Amino acid sequence: PFAFLLYYYLSYENLTHRTNTTVYRGAQLTDEMIAAYHYVARSKDPRRSFQAFTSCSRNRAKAEQFGNALFVLNAENHISYRTLNMDISALSTYPDEEEILIRPGRSFKIERVEFDKTKNKHIIYLTSISTSDAN
Repeated sequence: PFAFLLYYYLSYENLTHRTNTTVYRGAQLTDEMIAAYHYVARSKDPRRSFQAFTSCSRNRAKAEQFGNALFVLNAENHISYRTLNMDISALSTYPDEEEILIRPGRSFKIERVEFDKTKNKHIIYLTSISTSDAN
């Protein structure tokens, strides 16, 4: 029930602020998971999707506090801000995290995977894909 209400809120909330944006997600990934991202990024079909609501932040420094990997998710022009994600910082227990929630099923292209030696962190660059591009 809560997931339905949240999905409904994300789908039908009237947003006045639609823009291109970059959001970040810190995560703890195994070596096997990182290797899989490298493999998919080099494949002929580097598209993947998040299958659950996924919490991100507009604040890169905040996201970098979590895990050994940082997802850098870029929303392109052809994706409306509303269909990609929802700013829920006003609803969050931690409003300082500037939380953005990505809807389930949102598709991304894995652009590249790098390792930042200074931060000792894997950086995974993703770009949003429209529904028509995902087919």
